Amino acid sequence: MIGTVIVGGGKSKRFNDDKIFYKINDLPLIYYTLIPFIKCDKIDKIVVVLSKDRVDEGINFLKSFTKIIGIVEGGEERKNSVFNGLKFFYNNEKIDYVLIHDGARSNIKIEIIEKVIENLDMNSCVIPVVPVIETLKYIENGNIIKTLDRDKIFIAQTPQGFPFLKIFELLNKYINEKLFDDSLVFEMEGLKVKAIEGDIENIKVTYKSDILKVIDFIKRNENRYRI
Repeated sequence: MIGTVIVGGGKSKRFNDDKIFYKINDLPLIYYTLIPFIKCDKIDKIVVVLSKDRVDEGINFLKSFTKIIGIVEGGEERKNSVFNGLKFFYNNEKIDYVLIHDGARSNIKIEIIEKVIENLDMNSCVIPVVPVIETLKYIENGNIIKTLDRDKIFIAQTPQGFPFLKIFELLNKYINEKLFDDSLVFEMEGLKVKAIEGDIENIKVTYKSDILKVIDFIKRNENRYRI
């Protein structure tokens, strides 16, 4: 049994609006994020995490969608929101693996979801990555210390896949630590983190200008959103 936690409980400060419910073709961004997971035959159950003031709206909009078994309130930080979603599964549904995905990554393709699932096992986690194409500088106090070897540096994306009980245990263990993403808790335990090829179109909507990329993606992939 494979579950998914869609995390959309952030404050969207840089977007200057609630990006999860930002309307594109009269549908909120979260709709486009969810549909590939709903259409993926390998995903069994979905929990959606939303900010406190959007939970009721989310329930009204998402209650009729297949596979969605829970809509829960997010926490103070992303890690807390993820844990709230995992806890809902822990208390209500037995699953073997879980995928954790940013609600603001609406350009996700079923092919990437399936690739993550195909690489899952009980002893490691799986994350899609894309290469860095710009030159990277390490800076301290406004001074460039060194230039990093970009051939060894990649950008992490979601969905990230995990054995459910292990990510639930580790996220609970490290909930008070600074976590950049969910796979970091596996790194902290010295566990294997598998990197697979991601998708450069799988952007995380951060600024209003990113919406133009989403609109373009939707236009080119209309069939992906028909249910």
